[in-house]
Amino acid sequence: MTKSIFFCSKCKAYTLNDKTCPICEGRVVSPQPARFSIEKEKKYSIYRRKLLKEEMEN
Repeated sequence: MTKSIFFCSKCKAYTLNDKTCPICEGRVVSPQPARFSIEKEKKYSIYRRKLLKEEMEN
């Protein structure tokens, strides 16, 4: 089982506890940013270009 590191949003401490911070009992969150997928951008690119084209015409 792998453990992830978590970050307390209240006292700014790092911990391995995934529920609450052992120091201040604050909420812990993952310090890693959310994943980015270029595929999602491709999925809506037709609509984005159409909208940009309409805005340029106005």
